[in-house]
Amino acid sequence: MTAIAAKKLGYHTFLYCPKGDNPAEYSVNEYIFGDWDDNKKLELFGSKVDVITSEFENIPAKTLDNLSKITKVYPSSFCFSIAQYRNKEKEMAAKSGFLVPKWYRIKSLEDLIKYSKILNHDCILKTNSLGYDGKGQINISSEINFKKIWSEINFDDCILEEKVNFDREVSILYAKSLNESECFFPLSENYHENGILKYTIAPAILEQELEIKLKLTVKKFAKLLNLKGLLTIELFQRNNDFIFNEIAPRPHNSFHWTIEGCKNSQFDILVKSIMGQDINDQVVGENWKMINLLGDEVENLKFFNFHKDQKTHIYGKKEVKNGRKMGHITYPI
Repeated sequence: MTAIAAKKLGYHTFLYCPKGDNPAEYSVNEYIFGDWDDNKKLELFGSKVDVITSEFENIPAKTLDNLSKITKVYPSSFCFSIAQYRNKEKEMAAKSGFLVPKWYRIKSLEDLIKYSKILNHDCILKTNSLGYDGKGQINISSEINFKKIWSEINFDDCILEEKVNFDREVSILYAKSLNESECFFPLSENYHENGILKYTIAPAILEQELEIKLKLTVKKFAKLLNLKGLLTIELFQRNNDFIFNEIAPRPHNSFHWTIEGCKNSQFDILVKSIMGQDINDQVVGENWKMINLLGDEVENLKFFNFHKDQKTHIYGKKEVKNGRKMGHITYPI
C-alpha cells in the first residue's frame, strides 16, 4: 500500500524482498528478489533508489544499516533495532515517560519459574523478538506446566510480562518529515481476538488534556529514536493512564482506515515524510470502522456486507492461513 501511495504521488517504486508470497511486487515499477544477507543484490538495490523504507519491522537492522551506507533509509536502522526487541522498546518507553508493565528477561526454565512466582503466576511469556499478531506468546497461570511451556516457546531469549487490567486498547500514529514538519493522526481504538487485531474504531475519543499529555510523551519517544518517518505506539488505557505495549516504525494495521478516513492516509504521510515534503495533523470528518479479513474470511465476502459505502481491500496474498490478514473492509459509522 506504500507503493500505491508513492506512485499516486508521482514516484517510481522499487521493491526488495526474498522470493515468496509478496503482493507488493504487483504494485511497484521494479523489484529484486534476494535474501536479507545477499550483499551484492542489496548493493545493487541501494544504488538504484533515492530512499528506502519498510512496511515490515523484522528486516534485520544490520541489513538496513548496510543499506544506509549506500542511500537514505527512513526510519533508520536504529529505530528498527529498538522495535525488534521487546526489552529495548520497553526501556525506551520508560525513558520517554510511559508507564510500562512489570517485566523480566527470561533466558532459562529456572528464570521462568522464579519470575512467574514474583508475578503471582498472572503473566505472559513472550519471545523477545520476532513476535507479532499473537505469535510467540503464552499465557502463564499457577496450573501451568513450566517445563512444557518452556519447550513449546522454544526461544532462549524471552520476556515475562505482568498481565494488565485495562479499559481499552488504543494506538497513536505520529510522523516526522525530513524537513522537520510533523503530523499526528486521530487515535484508533482496537479490538483483538486471539492476539490478532479484528477491528478498529476511529477516532477514539479522549479528553483534550489527556491527549495533549499523551502526544508530548510520544514526541519524547520519537526524539529518542531520532525518528524520520512513521511511529505507531500501541497502548493500554486504564482510567487516565496509558500503559505501553509496543511500537512499530512503519504503517500500522490499526490505521488502515485512514485510506478512506483522512485527506492523507498513513501511506501518503510516510512517503511525504521520507521525501522531505510538508506534513501536518490529519483530521477526520466522521467515525470509521475497519474490519480485518482473516484467513478464509476472504473467500466468503458475501457475509461481510456492512454498509453501502464500504470499501473492501484485498491484499492479493496467495496462501490462505488461519488468522492471516488477507484484506480489510472500511466503512463510516
